[in-house]
Amino acid sequence: MQIQEFQTTQLPKTKVCNPSEKSNYHHETNSSEQAINLPGTNPSEKFNHLHQKFVEYGRNAKEWMRKCVLLLPEIEKYKVWKKKGFSCIYEYTAKLAGMSRDSVDEALRVLKKISDKPILLKIVEEKGLQRVRPIATIATVENQKFWAEKANSMSKNALETYVKDYRSQFLPREAAQSVNQQENYEALTMNLKPETVSKLKKMHTGNWDELMQKFIKLYEKNLEQELEQEKPAPATDTSSHIPKKIQNYVLKRSHGKCEFPNCTRDYKHLHHTNRYSSNKIHDPDQIVALCEAHHDLAHRGLIDNEDQEINTWKILKEPDYTNLNWYIDQQIATHRR
Repeated sequence: MQIQEFQTTQLPKTKVCNPSEKSNYHHETNSSEQAINLPGTNPSEKFNHLHQKFVEYGRNAKEWMRKCVLLLPEIEKYKVWKKKGFSCIYEYTAKLAGMSRDSVDEALRVLKKISDKPILLKIVEEKGLQRVRPIATIATVENQKFWAEKANSMSKNALETYVKDYRSQFLPREAAQSVNQQENYEALTMNLKPETVSKLKKMHTGNWDELMQKFIKLYEKNLEQELEQEKPAPATDTSSHIPKKIQNYVLKRSHGKCEFPNCTRDYKHLHHTNRYSSNKIHDPDQIVALCEAHHDLAHRGLIDNEDQEINTWKILKEPDYTNLNWYIDQQIATHRR
């Protein structure tokens, strides 16, 4: 493969303002403001024009940065930076494209993972490296089309969450290896009063995890009894707003966290597992607290067993197109567009 020779461009030095130039700076600023307010010029139109130009240039800058990123593997492979008089690829990319060392390392890492996956490389070209980063280590040549569809349609947050749940559910051996590497324990730091610490030490018999498990079971049992006594009746209402009493009940049950199995994020949405538009009922047993990502996945039809106990919920590879919830969600999404 022949490498085209490029001329090294001497970059202009950045001008640094100093106090002696302050008066000139204000003069230039005032001149600019006067230009905007020239007679016969509509300030609103001028502002909109400036904004549109900035957006256009910003969009072009992102496009050219994506092109630069895709060139990095071959630039590194053929040491183009060395042939052009730079000490390393980091100096080369910093001076010519304004890229940081971390961004270069990350780009080379991700592009190496997807180098044999043309569908994902196309996404990088069109939408940027960030779009495929969450799936770089899970996509294969065989399933790249599946992951490309997910990367194109999901937000970054939803995609990262989906990948994590997918690994746990569909790649259990890989998840188990990860757990074993971490020795199946996590460290937890707590600030406790001295008397509390003293009591815990007296109860401690050699295994803190077993003691904590006992506390958790006891707490959950007491909470379950409280919730059963406090559970409000389903509300039939013409308003889609969930009654405050039901909201409080759901948040107490969830501790203000996402109720999807093994998710510990703060809740963002109170979600009707049986869509409100189908029956106009706010049933506390059919309303769950979900984080932004799992709420997104639910309305994409990618959560199974929504009509069953929360601990049975799973993610799906594809929506169940016969599910009424999926049909309702699609109708609502189409209407909003």
